[in-house]
Amino acid sequence: MQKQSIDDNFYNIAKQLVKKLEFLSHAKGYVNDAKNSNTGAEEVWKEIIADEEKHAEMLQSQLAIVVRRNNPDPY
Repeated sequence: MQKQSIDDNFYNIAKQLVKKLEFLSHAKGYVNDAKNSNTGAEEVWKEIIADEEKHAEMLQSQLAIVVRRNNPDPY
């Protein structure tokens, strides 16, 4: 069996981080679209964005841990 260049955990974290960041890049535009709707949608989007930003930060921190553990002394 061939050794994997990255493990499943690293791949999963990185993939989900990219998805979160892509979502956030779109969702910020949704806030602008919702501003004139008078339905409360703007606040809903802002809350979703805040949650997703927190999740992205969590994934980024976890990715940094995985990288450090796999490369304890890169120099």
